[in-house]
Amino acid sequence: MFLKSLDVSGLTKDADTLFKLFDKVVQEVGPEHVVQFITDNDSSFKSAGKKLMQKYGTFYWSPCAAHCIDLMLENFSDKRYFPIIDETIQKAKKITKFIYNHGKILYLMRSDFTNGRDLIRPTITRFATEFLSFQCLTKFKKELRQLFTCDQWVESRHARDVMGKEVAAIVLEDKEFWLQCQQIVKISEPLVRVLYLVDGDEIPSMGYLYEAMDKAKENIKARLKNKISAYIPFTSVIDARWDKQLHSPLHAAGCYLNPGICFRPSFKKQKDVTKGLLSTITRLVSDPDEQDILSSQIESYKKSLGDFGMAMAIRQREKLSPGAWWEQFGNDTPELQKFAI
Repeated sequence: MFLKSLDVSGLTKDADTLFKLFDKVVQEVGPEHVVQFITDNDSSFKSAGKKLMQKYGTFYWSPCAAHCIDLMLENFSDKRYFPIIDETIQKAKKITKFIYNHGKILYLMRSDFTNGRDLIRPTITRFATEFLSFQCLTKFKKELRQLFTCDQWVESRHARDVMGKEVAAIVLEDKEFWLQCQQIVKISEPLVRVLYLVDGDEIPSMGYLYEAMDKAKENIKARLKNKISAYIPFTSVIDARWDKQLHSPLHAAGCYLNPGICFRPSFKKQKDVTKGLLSTITRLVSDPDEQDILSSQIESYKKSLGDFGMAMAIRQREKLSPGAWWEQFGNDTPELQKFAI
């Protein structure tokens, strides 16, 4: 539900001003109805969000997950730390800009070589778009090489231009460029998948983000053949953003209350998510008696007692969304059912 918008073009976006604006919204909604307050990842927004969380103590502030993941991808392309990736990005931009800035070449590519498909796939964030372009370039490597050797290209005036020659040389002769494209796809694709998860509308992402980030790191390690020197620079970037900015007990609680994840034999983070769940209960539920009720009902969930142990409930753990599963099978534990939903 869209609540409201404000014209703040005449205001300074410092932390104190933002805090006052956010505080009015919380008071209007009622702090007892707020579970999570999400803002931009800019420093002033972060300061205002943290101040808001400290004032009330009954809900969580979090930075935008999509923005945080986009910043991870931005760090992957930082020439100070990953100069080869930055150099490869610049070459990729030369190829795509050249093709898309020349209508005849673009038409030729689409009509004769890529079956109408594009090299650029606009997506939710700037850096995701850049990394998705590498997937397209790698996918259409053969077609691009055919494009820059076909008669129409050879006979065109662009084939004799300085930029045309430079782009053709990258596509046809630069083996290192294509190797780096494949490497970049390996390390970026797992994060792009998480980005689609948190920004999509198909399922609420809260119950999936914790495991999704963990799986992304494991996927990157596996793709780099578990070679520590190869994957540590990238997983360190992810950990820095995840641990210091994005991760909160709320994500762990969402993971714990997602039966499709929590009951998997392969899931190894039980202690971490249990700790997050208890921390979340303590913050969101102020009444000690209600906290105790939730604690006792968690045991029923954990041990699959009552409706939780029904064959249908077990089969539906990964088929239903967490909220729908709790609506259907959480009637024996009404307080926990309400909390989970």
